[in-house]
Amino acid sequence: MTEIWLVRHGETTANATGVWQGQGSAALSERGRLQAAAVGERLARTPFDVVLASDLERTRATALAAGLRADSDRAWREMDIGRWEGLTREEVFRRYPDELQALASGEDIPMGGGETWGGFCARVDGALAALHARLRPAERALVVTHGGTIHTLVAALLRFRARGRPWPLEHGHNTAVTVLVDEGSGLRVRSLNDAAHLGTAPVPDGATTVVGLARHGESEANTVGIWHGITDGPLSPRGREQGEELSARYDTVDHLYSSHLQRARLTAAAFGTRRGLEPTVRPDLHEMSYGNWEGLTSEQIQGLFPDDWAANYVHGGDEPRGRTGETAAGAAARMRRAVEEIAAAHPGARVLAFSHGGAIRACVGGILGLGAAARDLLESPGNASVTHLRVGPEGIVVIDYNTGVA
Repeated sequence: MTEIWLVRHGETTANATGVWQGQGSAALSERGRLQAAAVGERLARTPFDVVLASDLERTRATALAAGLRADSDRAWREMDIGRWEGLTREEVFRRYPDELQALASGEDIPMGGGETWGGFCARVDGALAALHARLRPAERALVVTHGGTIHTLVAALLRFRARGRPWPLEHGHNTAVTVLVDEGSGLRVRSLNDAAHLGTAPVPDGATTVVGLARHGESEANTVGIWHGITDGPLSPRGREQGEELSARYDTVDHLYSSHLQRARLTAAAFGTRRGLEPTVRPDLHEMSYGNWEGLTSEQIQGLFPDDWAANYVHGGDEPRGRTGETAAGAAARMRRAVEEIAAAHPGARVLAFSHGGAIRACVGGILGLGAAARDLLESPGNASVTHLRVGPEGIVVIDYNTGVA
């Protein structure tokens, strides 16, 4: 398996003042230097065979502050936005309405006289393809690059780049980590916009609620590769520790929820104990139902139900799992309703809801519009990981995915 880790640069003075920056020079702010040191401490735990950085000042400074020896590669630069550089969003809209109107109507004109959208996409797609081809099996690469670059690459991988804006995924926080992996069938996402090393969770506001979907701790079934679905089962000794560990490192939580299955309830209870929070149980946060597959390993399922397995995992279908279970679309709709109802009950709050890997992936896949392809393009969330969603008047967007596990 090859891995490509994409890291956004630390906060710059331009970021701090809200102005647009493309390929111009921008120094890291003091906060940006602290962010770079934090991500450097995190990255130090993982060996990399290739380390690259965009050749712009802010990415090179981030790599240096993170303790990385990175080779410069201009192909990983941010988009060139020409005369829009150094302006706020409002200033760009006020000064260049004709350019923005042309872009809105589908013309691929140079943005601010700089780079076209098509040219930018071709450049960053080429950079990723070249790096991917360069890696041998089991090698791992790290690239310190830019928010627009990462967002654009992920949009292509998760098949929403061609859609109209706004996209269903937020830009990553400064120094957020996105991990892409290839186990032999092409790149897919392990984690998105993971800034857990900063110790802060995404911030809600008066118009939105942040709902974190946390996967339960390791279960006994997880340790032996059994599909449990809605079958109840205990946590492993490691799983009993993970709720407390997540509580120790996680940000403030206003409200706590849990699936009714004990592996989620016990993890939520361990998280809430040190905070004085009692989880509210919602059965609709349960795992996907796997029907007749429950209690079996993947190998046993493929042997006993070869046609059903092939329909879902070879031919790209979305049939009820185990013939009597749930579809991914059904799980996604169920989870979305639960998230919307939780957010409506707690406007402007930060909520953590303990659920299950298959249900969380289905939910995110539904929001991103992936449908059954979610299982091929997103890894299942890790035990005690958190995936954050922002719920507001315009719907739900994904803030990050599978954070805190790498």
